[in-house]
Parts: sequence; structure tokens; C-alpha cells
Amino acid sequence: MIKEKFIFKCDLCGQQSQHGSHRYEGHRLELYGDIFCCDSCWNGNWDGWAPHLEAILLEHLKQNGLPIPKRNANEQLPRN
Repeated sequence: MIKEKFIFKCDLCGQQSQHGSHRYEGHRLELYGDIFCCDSCWNGNWDGWAPHLEAILLEHLKQNGLPIPKRNANEQLPRN
């Protein structure tokens, strides 16, 4: 049996992660359109996106004509 694995690049930090064959190391950021992040970025920003990652997300939203999500209680963009 052939089990495919898919390697994707985190849209936030550039780290490569694996998807498929019972291994899922990334997350689709539903509030931000068609963009994915690795487990490290996901787990490290549970309380809102860090400023250096926020800039990437804001640029992605702008380029795709998407609205900016409401900031959370920490005044950061929400994770999802």
C-alpha cells in the first residue's frame, strides 16, 4: 500500500511540515482565507498572533481583499 505524504511550507515562518498518512502538522487559518501555518506557529500563538506574524497576515488579507478580523482581548489578531 502506497501512502502519500504532502509537504507544505508554513505561510508564516517558512518551515516545512507534513500532511497525510496519519500525520497532520499544520492548520488552515479560516479567518485569513487560503493560508496555512505549521504546528509551531499555531501552538506558539494560542492567545493571538505575534506582531512579526501579524504583518504577514495583514499583507495576505490586503492582497486578497479580505476583511481584518476583530482583535481579541489581548489586542492581537485572533488565531482562528
